[in-house]
Amino acid sequence: MRKNNIVHLVTPYLFHTGSWIYNQIIGVNEVNQFIFTQKKENLLQYPAEHIISCEDLNVIEKSLNILYRKITDNYGLFLFKEINKNKIDLFHAHMGFEGARWLKMVMKSKKPLITSFYGQDVSKLGKEEYWLKRYRPLFDYGNHFLAEGPNLKKQLVEIGCPEDKIIIQKLGIPIADYPVKDYSISSKKIIILQVSTFREKKGIKYSFEALKLLNENKIDFEFRLIGGADDDKTFNRYKDLIIQNGIQDKVKLLGKVPHSEMIKEMAGADIFLHPSVTAADGDNEGGVPVGIIEASAVGLPIVSSYHADIPEVVIDNETGLLAKERDSMQLYKNLLKLINDYDFRKRLGIKARKHMIKNYDLRDQLIKLSEIYLKTIDAQ
Repeated sequence: MRKNNIVHLVTPYLFHTGSWIYNQIIGVNEVNQFIFTQKKENLLQYPAEHIISCEDLNVIEKSLNILYRKITDNYGLFLFKEINKNKIDLFHAHMGFEGARWLKMVMKSKKPLITSFYGQDVSKLGKEEYWLKRYRPLFDYGNHFLAEGPNLKKQLVEIGCPEDKIIIQKLGIPIADYPVKDYSISSKKIIILQVSTFREKKGIKYSFEALKLLNENKIDFEFRLIGGADDDKTFNRYKDLIIQNGIQDKVKLLGKVPHSEMIKEMAGADIFLHPSVTAADGDNEGGVPVGIIEASAVGLPIVSSYHADIPEVVIDNETGLLAKERDSMQLYKNLLKLINDYDFRKRLGIKARKHMIKNYDLRDQLIKLSEIYLKTIDAQ
């Protein structure tokens, strides 16, 4: 009996911070995995066997595909032939806009479609009439829509997704592969780490304001920030915020680093800070920043916010400390509480890892994802 063949729809394959998508692509052994994409990148970081890219089309097809994308905002013009050739049984689109852009090709194939929504594709694009219009036929045709928590599910329902088609599917990580924070090693200087892109919803502005208060109260700490901006203007704006808050001697901008280096930074930190907010344009996390899950798996106490599905991962006063969005003073107090109480910091960190093992282990989540795939195919 042959294995079923699954196509993952994601462009580009794969963006630098897409580890959570990669885990899903390579992790389900019960099926054969294929990837359809418009563009390939970071292949050394995210190797895969069956990547079918429009970059590999012949010159004429490539030019026509670019024109087709520009005019229609759809994907898949010359990849339909690959569906029958590879006996594809099901498609899994990663991001709502990917589902919408590949929909015509999938509908032509008459194969089932699962779409994972992750955050911005609901919270921001779900408020734009263009994308609401694009999502309607996706919601009609799609078999299932995956959301990582109840908050994201609620947002999907609000923009018209049938509730009975939504499945909560958590983003697991391979917890056994993560180092465990060694609390026997300590130093006078507290290391506070944040891992995020330089976007409003990540709450970096409020991190800086809380750190300013720590600095004014003569707390010895170093803030290490991993991530980058989409453009130089945004990057310079955040650099200006560092200066405005007077913390330039406390902040280390590490830029974008390989995933392995990021995990090392987590293991060497004392506190993980990530105070997400809803941006002015409505953009929010939707579910949970993967960095919070990873830092919890390492065994770091988390300082974050009551935002999206973060309270599902960070249990206030048990695995971390939460504040209202944009409450820099409470963030400061939460950081200070952890800095001044080593035993409390250690206790929260240990509980954070146990919480991840119980609820966010990748092996458990991949079993659930495999069951979703197979039941969806069998139902056809």
